[in-house]
Amino acid sequence: MDRHAKPMRGGCAANVLHERELRSEIVWTVISNHTETATSWKSKMKFDEFLFSNLGEIGKYQKIQFFLVCLPSIIVSMHALSWTLAAVPVPYRCALPSETHDSPYYSNDSRLKLTECKGWDGVPVSMNASGSPKVHCYYEQQCEIGGETCSEHVFDRSRIVYSAMDRWDLVCARGSNRAHVQLFYYVGQMIGSVVFGMLGDRIGRKKVLILAISTQVTAGLLSVVAPTWWSFGFLRTFLGLSHPGIFVTAVVIGTELVGPKYRKLASVITGILFAVGQIILGIEGMFITHYQILQSVITLSGLIFLTYWWVIPESARWLVTQRRYEEADKVLRHAAKVNGVTLPEKWWEQLDSENAEMKGKEVKKYKAWDLLKTPVLRKRALIAFFLWPCVSMVYYGMALKPNVLGGDMYINFVFAALVEIPALVLVFLGLDRIGRRFVTSLGYFLAGACLLVNYFMGDNVPLAVSIIQMMISRGAITGTYAAMYTYTPELFPTVIRNTAMGLCSMIARVGAISATYLSLWIAELPNGKVYMIIPFAVMAITAAVLTLFALPETMGTALPETIAQVEGEEEPLPQELQPLRPKTTTEEDESNLKSGETEHTNNTQTQKISAIDEND
Repeated sequence: MDRHAKPMRGGCAANVLHERELRSEIVWTVISNHTETATSWKSKMKFDEFLFSNLGEIGKYQKIQFFLVCLPSIIVSMHALSWTLAAVPVPYRCALPSETHDSPYYSNDSRLKLTECKGWDGVPVSMNASGSPKVHCYYEQQCEIGGETCSEHVFDRSRIVYSAMDRWDLVCARGSNRAHVQLFYYVGQMIGSVVFGMLGDRIGRKKVLILAISTQVTAGLLSVVAPTWWSFGFLRTFLGLSHPGIFVTAVVIGTELVGPKYRKLASVITGILFAVGQIILGIEGMFITHYQILQSVITLSGLIFLTYWWVIPESARWLVTQRRYEEADKVLRHAAKVNGVTLPEKWWEQLDSENAEMKGKEVKKYKAWDLLKTPVLRKRALIAFFLWPCVSMVYYGMALKPNVLGGDMYINFVFAALVEIPALVLVFLGLDRIGRRFVTSLGYFLAGACLLVNYFMGDNVPLAVSIIQMMISRGAITGTYAAMYTYTPELFPTVIRNTAMGLCSMIARVGAISATYLSLWIAELPNGKVYMIIPFAVMAITAAVLTLFALPETMGTALPETIAQVEGEEEPLPQELQPLRPKTTTEEDESNLKSGETEHTNNTQTQKISAIDEND
């Protein structure tokens, strides 16, 4: 979504946000459980062992809960990119002296010399019997150029019944206001990432999810009747605020009961649902061409998720961290019943006693500036701080203006969302086969190359060719976004991984905001397409080169735990402080082999001792 969030496909796509750019943070946050003490590492590790040995890594209960909590991401995706269709550009012209804002467009009247941002001064107007304007031009350039900027416009409503662009006259000098409205959304998304993230750790995942859904529904309904563009934008701030509150919290609830090896699959599923939201939005936009009705349909569709207060339980993992064991026990026993298994009585007592043993042992806390103190980590951080705005800019730019490469806006919007699904599946399959670095670099390169090829082909590109180019570039950048969520966390050590991902997510908003102004404002100006495509293409290709030649491959390598390990020094954390992470197949085999050897040795020693006792 920007896409997850896609956009925050989606980030978007929005964000798309937040929007997609937060999914990796979710995975590693779930694993670390937002703690930095040895106490939490120890108890969390034992809780995972207890949980997955009893419930299984992905039983029937986990599947149902994960599917339910991920469904709201469809509505998040629709709200993230709804402004693209609510303020869809429509043909317009300056109003004649005798006309009003609601006058017919008359675009087929050959006697009417149409201009857009220049006035009709000096042109006498009379009305004939049929009511059509009868314009007499003494000099042709007076009709085409005029002298002053016109104060009112007439819009073509033959296809789009009522656009927000039409209602608030968001053209000419006021054209930048279209970008300002989407900016409000991204500002809200940035605030929501911090606010709801903190609240989720303090008051619980479920309460935050319901609070965010309520905020989304309220702001969505009020935006339907917003009287001005800035009040509409202000309300979109709250829609953006709810984005991470719904998307991130829902995924956290779902993944906190899923085993480690299924968490990457969970990330892909949320991305697919984010794309589904865009597909639904595009189809609705084809048939609902009144922006207020479209906004109402999107918002009312989200009302059903308020029932989650009675359907979705609180996260058992969060309850355990709060030592609310009886409540966690109720949740887990219901899960065990659905999965057809049983739980031991008072399972939490062992966790609590182990907590007491580990009290007082603290792990050093690292700050953001520690990313820049050592050479290898500094290099990785600076490159990541460039890659994330790049992927965010290209993704949201193409999501907000799907017809940038030509073709029909609505058809491109739907096809662009459709292509995200196979792109995500291919990335999921390729990451563990051809490597994170190559997949990420290839995605950047394909997106940038398609944009450049389209630019050099000119404006007379066949519709089929433009759609194919759009699908390749959109699929490539979507796949890159997903790959970045897996690749980036593996570049940083555990002790500062969440901090690094948080900074990458924050800096990615710069790309989303830049994309907003380039796609919703600059691209609408004369020759504006150049100022959108060239920056996107150059940055994407630069990112491809940096990824391929300046970053290491992380596939099949152990995750670094400390900064010293990243710098090539052998200073691993003591075993009891090692964070829990999914084991690879090789690691599991080695662990089983060692376990078997140890068991064999112990049995041999026991037999020897028994023999000695018998001889005595």
